[in-house]
Amino acid sequence: MDQKLPLSPPSEPIASPIALPVPLDSLLRTTPIHEILPEIRVPGELPSHKYHPVNCTPIGEEDLRTQIDQLRQEFSSPEAALKEQEQVAREVKQKLEDAEKKREEVQKAMDKKIKERNTEMKVLSKYQEVKTSGIGS
Repeated sequence: MDQKLPLSPPSEPIASPIALPVPLDSLLRTTPIHEILPEIRVPGELPSHKYHPVNCTPIGEEDLRTQIDQLRQEFSSPEAALKEQEQVAREVKQKLEDAEKKREEVQKAMDKKIKERNTEMKVLSKYQEVKTSGIGS
């Protein structure tokens, strides 16, 4: 006879070690990451460059060392690195401004649609009143 082994239960999902993003308006965020980007903040206990800008977790010394080594290979001088940092900060600022403009455009479009719907509901209401009063006479 063919004996089948019992099925094993599904394995438990393992919690991801990846930290979740922290909202930009969180009270946890107190220190700007750059003077060009005052709206992007990280906790203030450590220098701002020692925090991940999205999830506000401290960056480990080994990760920091690895990143610094990569930057040293990529940029020949501290001045070149600072110039690139300024450029990236300006690009991030532009992306934030573009996203805010897009949010405002979407909000205006939603407000316009709500106003149109309200007007249509008023017209429909009046039409139904006239139709109802016309039937009764």
